[in-house]
Amino acid sequence: MSSMQWNQETKTKLNEKVTTNILDMASLARQLVRSSRSNELLAQAAKNFSCQEQIIQNSANSLTKMQNITTQLEFQESAVERSMSTIDDIQDQLKTIQR
Repeated sequence: MSSMQWNQETKTKLNEKVTTNILDMASLARQLVRSSRSNELLAQAAKNFSCQEQIIQNSANSLTKMQNITTQLEFQESAVERSMSTIDDIQDQLKTIQR
């Protein structure tokens, strides 16, 4: 057997072994993906994320409403304070009239 023929056979056998190993690795990877339930886990994670997005939006809306209520209460407090200062003036005037 010539050296060139032996080299060619060796290359062919090596290529066959490499191809077999690659196919075996691909088969193993597919089996791992199937057994890991990664698709189900990914789908559940996406579902949970979309639920969280709605909760975050509702929280943001609630915070906006609370800010509006706080602003209204501040205006009402200011109006009550103004009214209280007027009451003091009126009481002073009543005391003066009663004398």
